[in-house]
Amino acid sequence: MIKTSILFLSSWILVFEVSALDIPILIKQFSAKDSIEIRILPVRKDAAFGKKFPVKYRATIRNRYKVEQEGNLQYIIRNEAKSIVMKNMLDLKVSAGKTLESTFEIPFKKDGIFTVEFVVNLNDFNGELASIFSYRDDEQKSNTAKTNPYEFTSTVENLNAISSAEDIPQNMDKAEPAAEEEEVHEEEGEIIVAVKPKNPDGVFTDGNNINYFVELQNKYKTKQEGTLNYFLKTDKGEIIGEKSVPIKISKHGKIAFKIKIPPVKEAGVYGITVALNLSTYDDTTKYAFAYNIDKIKTESHVPSDFGEFWDRAKADLAAIPPDYKIILDEQKTTKFHKIYKVEMTSLEGVKIFGWLTIPRLPKKFPVIVGLQGYRVELDPLVYDSYVGFNLNTRGIEKNWKSFNPENIQPLLINVEDPEKFVYRGIYMDCVRAIDFLYSHADMGFDLDRILVFGGSQGAALSLVTAALTGNRINTLIVDNAIFCDFHESYNLLSNELYNNFPIKHLVDYANENPPLTIKNLLDNMSYYEVQNFMPMINCSVLYAVSLLDPLAPAATVFSAYNKLRASTKEKSEIYVAPNLGHEVTMDHRYYQLIWMSEKLVRKRRNIGK
Repeated sequence: MIKTSILFLSSWILVFEVSALDIPILIKQFSAKDSIEIRILPVRKDAAFGKKFPVKYRATIRNRYKVEQEGNLQYIIRNEAKSIVMKNMLDLKVSAGKTLESTFEIPFKKDGIFTVEFVVNLNDFNGELASIFSYRDDEQKSNTAKTNPYEFTSTVENLNAISSAEDIPQNMDKAEPAAEEEEVHEEEGEIIVAVKPKNPDGVFTDGNNINYFVELQNKYKTKQEGTLNYFLKTDKGEIIGEKSVPIKISKHGKIAFKIKIPPVKEAGVYGITVALNLSTYDDTTKYAFAYNIDKIKTESHVPSDFGEFWDRAKADLAAIPPDYKIILDEQKTTKFHKIYKVEMTSLEGVKIFGWLTIPRLPKKFPVIVGLQGYRVELDPLVYDSYVGFNLNTRGIEKNWKSFNPENIQPLLINVEDPEKFVYRGIYMDCVRAIDFLYSHADMGFDLDRILVFGGSQGAALSLVTAALTGNRINTLIVDNAIFCDFHESYNLLSNELYNNFPIKHLVDYANENPPLTIKNLLDNMSYYEVQNFMPMINCSVLYAVSLLDPLAPAATVFSAYNKLRASTKEKSEIYVAPNLGHEVTMDHRYYQLIWMSEKLVRKRRNIGK
């Protein structure tokens, strides 16, 4: 049995079971004024998860105070090297004298043994505990006996590895995933909640007919009575409608019903907060839906010299000799793929590098370019039928950080001057990567079939790269692009969900550096807002938006998409995840594979004709 832990506060004791893995649990106890009991356990007793059994934990928080406790639960996942591979934060609210019990899924799908650290912050308690879990993809594991170690390399997993990697500053990501329909557990004492929009993607076009289906299952031995309250909110967090539904569930019973959301008139993204208050159970979850997404528009803030600004940047880049160095990595190379480290010189003479993987078959291959998330270094990834080129922009490799000796957040490097802002160089690094492909077609690159993809910052870089390189790219796959509209992100700060990276960093920087103002910074960021590049994109785009994304507010991502040319939108598609934060589903990853295959079968010159 894997080690689990129970943390009792005040005069209580720590109790935890012994693990077969024999990996010690780390627990720190902080101050508490009175008795609060917290337990966080894996839903599978051996904490062994996989493709068939997603990573799920069940949290029980008993509040013995006479006052409500409010705060958050943060989880941080580390690999065996102690490096952070995922983090997220959930909001908590426990009524006086009641117990919150909730099962939540951690969207984690990497093979190995990991430590998950839980940090709980409530009004009268701060503490942390940790647990060990394992994840194994049984289907992939069963293929390890194959002779060719790359035969079972999954293009889907490659897409996930690139698009999901992110080093967002701690304590900034406050997404609260909505409850999914949970598997039934044998243990007594839980309310299983499933709330689903009538339209599975949460997108509606009839503002008078927006409905959700609710199913509640009572696993307590006693009858539960109380209310389900739901609140309709604008994207700025303003309550514009509410309703209360009386609830009665017999012991071990189940009820299902429909709730009708108050009508909406304006195109946009709306939040629904569902508060369940029962005899021995309280829980609050957030959901969201979108209305008339093709009409969601935010104000454009395009500088008058926007085109000239980027023409100058490209001219400055062209004046820098690229000094390409293509170095075969003997250790990584196999009999099936040659793997090279490609070094090059970019804007301002800064060195950047990427990993190039080429199948050994004597033919031309389509090229997949991966662009990295925030502060993430990409490793080489191999594909059976594609060339892979994963770019690492400036400031990633430790030896090449001379321009950032104090190791400050990249978003803030020279942010006061748009001509010197670090992302001017980063955007040009991406252009240089495409230059490299076009200057080395003799290495087996099919230049008529180039796909660029990334998630979060990588999505933003992909869109900007397509805009700045004309007709050189065949298609894009982008997930949850950040940096779409800094101005609108600032306008949405009244919604706690969006009080987050990256806009929070800019606000804090302005407050700490008077007489600089947030207006000054937003004016500077106008040159870098992704929405301003969208009309320049000519290739098809597979575009993902998650409605509960705290880093990329969905309204800004929709609005950016709506700024694509009509001819570009005709050959593009948009995917919407209603109950997710800064992520997409694995089902969508598989659809991305289909998109990739279809778009790279045809030459670019035939697309759109």
